[in-house]
Amino acid sequence: MPSFAPLSVCRMSPRIPGSQGDVSPSPGKRILVVGTSGCGKTTVAKRLAEELGLEYVCNDELIWGPQWSEVPRAERPVRFEAATRGPRWVLDGNLVPPKDPEDFPVLDRADTVVWLDLPRHVVMGQVTWRTARRVVTREPLWHGNVESLRTTLSRDSILLWAWTSYTRRKQRMTQFFSDPEWTHLTRIRLTSRRQVNAWLDAVSIR
Repeated sequence: MPSFAPLSVCRMSPRIPGSQGDVSPSPGKRILVVGTSGCGKTTVAKRLAEELGLEYVCNDELIWGPQWSEVPRAERPVRFEAATRGPRWVLDGNLVPPKDPEDFPVLDRADTVVWLDLPRHVVMGQVTWRTARRVVTREPLWHGNVESLRTTLSRDSILLWAWTSYTRRKQRMTQFFSDPEWTHLTRIRLTSRRQVNAWLDAVSIR
């Protein structure tokens, strides 16, 4: 077992010989990866899907249609329910604490929530680089959507959204992770890229 810094978790985990401090609990088979826009949810979710043999469920694919059309709110619960009906999956989306109808079926089935609680400057660096790459390469996203310079500089910019929603999302996630109502979930909070990488490496060799 490689040595790495202790992880910040909401559930106590056993000490593993040869490691420094407590090591985060292993994730289950129905995982929700959460965090502010640009924190790396999709990257982590896809890595978990690959390492653990889970189905990857893309949150944005469920809420966006072609040409950036929003899927009607009334249709979303059905989509999320169907996407998480299987026994093994990982979904990248901010569905906690639950507030929209589509959030509840996912939380009812999930056994693990992983929060990528990275510093704001790290998040903004990541989302800026990602957006620039997508604009230049015209990388196709869900349903053929692409990010453009026009949308990047508009009021709907993902960069503006990542900056303005950061504090609000952090407050909501902090509340969720301290709420005793959700103690039946394995809740894992990672606060740096080093912790994220170390935890993923540990998951891959368990």
